[in-house]
Amino acid sequence: MSGGEERAAELERRVEELRRVNEQLGRQLVEAEAGRRPAAATPAARAVAKLVVERNAVEAELAELRQELERLWPENQALRAEVDRLRGGIIGFSRRARARLRRP
Repeated sequence: MSGGEERAAELERRVEELRRVNEQLGRQLVEAEAGRRPAAATPAARAVAKLVVERNAVEAELAELRQELERLWPENQALRAEVDRLRGGIIGFSRRARARLRRP
């Protein structure tokens, strides 16, 4: 074999190896996305699986917080209206003036 043929054969072997590794990583990533842990997971696949689990947990927490926010929003608006009512008018003015006089 000449030098060019040896180099071409070496490149072919490397391409085949890269295709094999790429296919293996692809399977592991698909398994990680599906929530299954592959038997011989690479560090990259383990990291992806961990990130997927973490993302799912954060999405669940976000959904809970959105529900709580929706539940608290009307109460917040009612409390703001009450604060505005208490601050308004002559009674609100006298209340604030009395509070200022009591400060040391």
